[in-house]
Amino acid sequence: MSKYLATAAAYAAAVRLFGRDSECTTLDGLLAEGRSGRSAALVLRGEAGVGKTALLGYARRDAPDAHAISGVEGEADFPYAGLHRLLLPLLPRRDRLPARQRAALEVACGLTDGPPADLFLVSLAALTLLADERRLFVVDDAQWVDAESLRALAFVGRRLHAEGVVLLFGLRPRPGDPDHLAGLPVLDVAGLPAEAATRLLADVVGAPVDPELARRVAAATGGNPLALTDLARELTAAQLRGAAALPDPAPIGSRLEAHYSARIRDYPAETRAWLLLAAADAGRAATTLAAAERLGVSAAAAGPAEADRLVTGSPPVEFRHPLVRSAVYGSAAPAERREVHAALAAVTDAPADADRRAWHLAAAATGPDESVAAELERGAGRAADRGGHAARAALLARAAELTGDPRRRAARLVRAAEAAQVAGAPARALHLLREADPADLDDAGRGTALVIRANAPVTAGVPQANLRASAVCLAAAEAFGTAHPEQAHAAVLHAIEHEITVEDLMLDTTATELAAAAARLAGDRPSSLAELLLAGWAAVAAGGIPGGAPAARRAVDAVTDPRLPEAELLPHLVVAVYLCTLLWDDRARQSILDRGEAAARRSGALPTLGVIHFMSVLSDTALGRLTEADRHDTAGIRLRRAIGITSERDWVWRHPELAAWRLGRDERDALLPTLGLLDKVGLASMSSLTRHSLAVLDIGYGDYAAARDRLLPLARVGSGRYARVLPDLVEAALRARDRAAAEAACAQLEVAARHSGTPWARGLLHRSRALLAGADDAGRLYDRAVDELGATLAHGDLARAHLLHGEWLRRRRRRRDARERLTTALEMFEAVRAGAYADRARRELAALGETVGPAAPEKDDLTPQEAAVARLARAGATNAEIAAHLFLSASTVDYHLRKVYRKLGVASRRQLRNVLHD
Repeated sequence: MSKYLATAAAYAAAVRLFGRDSECTTLDGLLAEGRSGRSAALVLRGEAGVGKTALLGYARRDAPDAHAISGVEGEADFPYAGLHRLLLPLLPRRDRLPARQRAALEVACGLTDGPPADLFLVSLAALTLLADERRLFVVDDAQWVDAESLRALAFVGRRLHAEGVVLLFGLRPRPGDPDHLAGLPVLDVAGLPAEAATRLLADVVGAPVDPELARRVAAATGGNPLALTDLARELTAAQLRGAAALPDPAPIGSRLEAHYSARIRDYPAETRAWLLLAAADAGRAATTLAAAERLGVSAAAAGPAEADRLVTGSPPVEFRHPLVRSAVYGSAAPAERREVHAALAAVTDAPADADRRAWHLAAAATGPDESVAAELERGAGRAADRGGHAARAALLARAAELTGDPRRRAARLVRAAEAAQVAGAPARALHLLREADPADLDDAGRGTALVIRANAPVTAGVPQANLRASAVCLAAAEAFGTAHPEQAHAAVLHAIEHEITVEDLMLDTTATELAAAAARLAGDRPSSLAELLLAGWAAVAAGGIPGGAPAARRAVDAVTDPRLPEAELLPHLVVAVYLCTLLWDDRARQSILDRGEAAARRSGALPTLGVIHFMSVLSDTALGRLTEADRHDTAGIRLRRAIGITSERDWVWRHPELAAWRLGRDERDALLPTLGLLDKVGLASMSSLTRHSLAVLDIGYGDYAAARDRLLPLARVGSGRYARVLPDLVEAALRARDRAAAEAACAQLEVAARHSGTPWARGLLHRSRALLAGADDAGRLYDRAVDELGATLAHGDLARAHLLHGEWLRRRRRRRDARERLTTALEMFEAVRAGAYADRARRELAALGETVGPAAPEKDDLTPQEAAVARLARAGATNAEIAAHLFLSASTVDYHLRKVYRKLGVASRRQLRNVLHD
């Protein structure tokens, strides 16, 4: 059959992967690409019988070292079962893995005990092992591979580049299944074209077939090869001559399964029992035989099914197609299935098969059974120990179904929902919660359920869910009460994080209510990190920077304490960074982000690392460190693709405020639709930050009135949330001849700077005062501004201080001093590609008679990936260290590094240090 499939589907796969101009026009060519050093991952997706397995077999034909597995429905809820089988030949070489990756992989595969395996550490370990193999890996029937394995392999597939590895999946999509392979290229395998279908039909019949009949059969089956072959063997002579009607509907897809079911029902009872045992035990020969003996069923009973070519091998039984196995199991009566599972449970007694035994017991249960539910719950605990959150959710959900006591059932449902949320299945989590009656939950259960109800809809993208999340989190904290203080603290901190995002768009509660709850939980003498953060945020929310700075400072000091364990740092980053921003503490903020990034990398907490990259872009953009912001933005995009965040969800992570710095004067309106969308989905903070960046751009172009109008609403926001806009408002309002607004903004800034006490705040205050000062004081204030800002990370604010001072000096005809300040400003702006301000500095220098050409064209020789590799190599990192840092394989790092050397004309890391500059 493969000779028909290869002509159409394999060519389409090759074009999808390598482009229509590639010489790779068959799966043979795809494998050749792998052997030559290119890597690829591809999902072959299609209905049952369309030929996915044949295509994968065709790919393996000329790859004798290929390693293939097939998903097994009975193992779909056993965490990392599929990955373990795929990596089995490679596990002896796991000693070469970094220690954390090796430990996580060994726990996931059940080779050792240890802390629960982190999905992304396991994924990185799999990438490292697979990248050392120039071979083909095949995963068929991926719809039955456990969720953890699929997510890990998808991570690998998205990171493959230059390893010579080809990773192919065969997938039959099922309604409602989550897309664990998101982000991988997909080829939808359709039926055969009419000509190929006709030729296949003639081959199967073994005699000439009326062409018109062949076309009708091909159309009736949609070109589905399995339906064609099965139907051809059942056509009567009259039908072949066209004298009798064809079956209607023709067996295809779900109808093909019904077709098999009808055939199976005609078999003797003993044959059906043997087939049902084999279908229920997923090809495990020893237990199938033992259970058959227990039921008095002989393997010889398979004869009729073997004669019909539905099964081969006895034992182990191999079904002709997964649909045959589904038909066997689905056509059996419920009592027959329970009897078979009870027999299998009785003979599945090895300690390593405890989870499988629990599933058989559950399938054999006729109603609530606490002993079986408890066994499933213990299995859920074992799954959690291996990092299998999706499996834990499935086991607990089934345990809940078998639980008679309403309170115990509700508790298990909530824990299942919690596991589903951690596993990245928020819709499943919400569905499980709907099954739990809140009246049957204790305080801890109600609190946990409410936290899930707050966060899961946000993760799932439910409209306006983020607007109500803070109120739901407050209700969760109230449910936890004083009996569960740590959970209550965490719930209110979640509420604060949501408030930071949605600001005044928050529904069902207010910032005042949130501050009161935070202060109440923090107590009069906060001591833990959570209590200090709650107290700091509550104090600022209630009294602004004047009233809240001392409490906020105590919280920041606690977070920046080097003795703070990383496990405490990561969950509290968002609130800590926010408090640093309110305090104008650039050094503390950078310290927290740097330490958080390192901790997230070490622990494999990639979703948290993505949040850190996002916050780092915000921080660096505010500081005018646009090159660093670019780096974090690129790293964030790369990371989100690696962990499977698709383009449909990725837009909310993008940074219009960073783009605003680089827009031309006539390009600013391009961001207006983005602003509208941000407002619509409730991302008020991102909308405000983008408006601020546009105002900064307006100032660069001299559109001062527009900048003032953008900034005034932000300056009126209470609690000092946007005190950062005040220096810009001073400049914009003064240049727009609105001195009253400028002086009012400067007065507000003076209060904020006095209570903040940081060099950044003081420097901006001096710069703003200089703008408003008379000739006698302005020069001195500009000098103080430059001195203070020079001790900070605020590259952009320092450059603007030089620019404003240079402009003031030029108007005073102090040409030499003006030239020095303006030249410094120009160099600083050009270094970060802040075009509007660089042009402004050039105009000022031109007014001094200086001939300043346009900025040199930006060299774009290195791609972002190459630049990231080069940056780390320049710092002395080895290829293995770079691979771990960028979540690549060492082969891909070597590939990129060779391209860097070639582009820059160097041959070593030592030479790289001399030619590569940020």
